[in-house]
Amino acid sequence: MRGLFATGVGLGFYNTTAYGVELQEVTIKIKDLPERFSGFTIALLSDTHASMIANKGLFDEAARLIMSKKPQMIALTGDYISGSTKFLSGAIGKFRQKYLDQLLDSLSVLKAPLGVYAVLGNHDFWSGPEAIEAISDSFTKSLGVIWLRNRNLRVEKDGEAINLLGVDDYWQSSCSIHRAYQGLDKDSVNILLSHNPDINDDVPPQMRIDLILSGHTHGGQIYLPFIGCPVVPSKFGQKYISGLVRDGERQTYITRGVGHLMAPIRINCPPEATIITLEKAA
Repeated sequence: MRGLFATGVGLGFYNTTAYGVELQEVTIKIKDLPERFSGFTIALLSDTHASMIANKGLFDEAARLIMSKKPQMIALTGDYISGSTKFLSGAIGKFRQKYLDQLLDSLSVLKAPLGVYAVLGNHDFWSGPEAIEAISDSFTKSLGVIWLRNRNLRVEKDGEAINLLGVDDYWQSSCSIHRAYQGLDKDSVNILLSHNPDINDDVPPQMRIDLILSGHTHGGQIYLPFIGCPVVPSKFGQKYISGLVRDGERQTYITRGVGHLMAPIRINCPPEATIITLEKAA
């Protein structure tokens, strides 16, 4: 399936732009959501994969679509560049500052009243310490990004609050959901940013995570009728390919992302910019 959609979760609509980017609007219902966060909007952008094969028009259009909806918060979930990879041929190119600069130019319009938050993806880490430092510093300086590297913070609105957590990429030894969750409990709503949706495998039963926002899979990048996606970088196969997936009370939304890897090809799997609206579950 392209996505498993939970009962009681309403999907809005999407439209496709000249660059093929879909604006996907999704309503997600969360138990015990504070009243002030009912109708709260989060923009989700992931997997830009800035590189020599990337079309800057995709980044421009994705950013434009997001800002057209005036989100109250923006979440960025990694793989900003495609510098290096640890599979297939071993490397598809070293980190190049010029591609990061092109991406930053496109994303410079991103602003939200309650902040822009980000985590790193596997390709960011695989590109080395220089790339990580360049991404972290430039995103902070240019976009005011708040990085969530295995930590959490409170997001307050009119006297009420939810918690936002973030982890390093799941394939990195530095990833620690326990550090990210430190100090939290089951009395509040907790939303986790994780590049890779496989983080679900590390969430213990006693840990309350209401919603995970992820990317990583590209929706498979190539989707074939009756077959699905031939290659999915997930231990769970097609389960977390895209869309909304429910695991008990926990929900995960996986965006198809904006860019592409290895080749500028997407089949039946257009790039996505996402607007999520939170509502309180009955």
